[in-house]
Amino acid sequence: MAVDRAGLRSIQALKRAFKRMPITASARISARYAPVATQLAQDAHGSGRTVYGTPRPRSVDGQALTLERTGAAKRALQFIATGRDVRIPVMPQYVKYLIGVYSVLPNGPLPQEWRERIQKIAAEVLYAELHGGGQ
Repeated sequence: MAVDRAGLRSIQALKRAFKRMPITASARISARYAPVATQLAQDAHGSGRTVYGTPRPRSVDGQALTLERTGAAKRALQFIATGRDVRIPVMPQYVKYLIGVYSVLPNGPLPQEWRERIQKIAAEVLYAELHGGGQ
């Protein structure tokens, strides 16, 4: 329904779609999507690629960057569902830099795989809502 028509081209579009649908449906979708988004972000971080699937830029000496020193950045890539929204609770200040420069999280458009996952979850939840199953 609303999630399919929203365009889901960005995180802001996803938030607007959640606000337009019934509270119970968006809360169920958020609760199911948060662990999926966490896994997608952490998988991308560990693979040495951006969330968009492109290789991460190399260091100034040409070496591959792990972006891991203490592990705090990877631990911060954990989404939680807060009612009808999905967000990251707390992250170290430098993670914002990693998002902007190394795309450890979507910065603008949502990656294709993320959009497909949210649409699949939304379809399952809305189907259950329409057919009285509610999850």
